Order: sequence, then C-alpha cells, then structure tokens
Amino acid sequence: MRKPINAEDGFTLAETVLSAMIFGFAIGACILSFSMAMRAVNTAGNQMIALHSARDVLETLHTNKFSSTALSVGTHSFTNPCFPSGVPYTVATVDASNRTVAVSVSYINHIHGGYSTNTLVTSLSSTLHQ
Repeated sequence: MRKPINAEDGFTLAETVLSAMIFGFAIGACILSFSMAMRAVNTAGNQMIALHSARDVLETLHTNKFSSTALSVGTHSFTNPCFPSGVPYTVATVDASNRTVAVSVSYINHIHGGYSTNTLVTSLSSTLHQ
C-alpha cells in the first residue's frame, strides 16, 4: 500500500530560496576565482615578455663595442619586435673602464591594474668589450 502524501513532506518555499541563494554564492565564488586566475596568467605572460625583451636588449648591448654610441652615458631606446616603440635603457659610468646598464620594460598588470616595470641591471667592462 502507498503511504498517503502529507502536507509536511518536501521543501518549503523558504528552504528552496535559501538553497538557491547558497548555490548562487558558490557558483559566483567559482567564477570569481577563475577570473582572478586568468588575470594572473595574463599578467605573468606579459611579465615574461617584458623580462625576455629586457634580456634581449642586454644581450644585444653586450655585443657592442665599449666605445659605441649605444653604450654612451645617458638614456637611450632600443627597438625590438615585441616593443617597436622602443625599450628604454640607461647607461651610467662607474669609472673609466666600467659602465652600468639598466633596462626597464613596462608591461600591463591585470591584477593591480595599470602598468608595472621589470628592470634588469648589468655591468660592462672595457676589458670584455674591445
């Protein structure tokens, strides 16, 4: 025999609405965490492009003669395929035979918004760059 359906069986409207709200918050949290992860991945990609571009500039500058205009004291710009508008770098004199080169590359930071900068610094010696 079947048991008769009682009016107290099942979920009330309040329970159903509450469970839908909890489910909605859980889905929203999942979407938010996925969105933050994608921002982090995009920022890391931009940061790696900036870092490799800075290394490319430093490696190219290492091939120049110590007396070349590219290694003269001051601020210069170097173009490469990733940054056709130019990558700024600064050459400073330590003494007559040594120079410090600092390359700064900006990239879009999706996590904090705006731009961030990677800076690489190296020393060049006249004994290594004849």
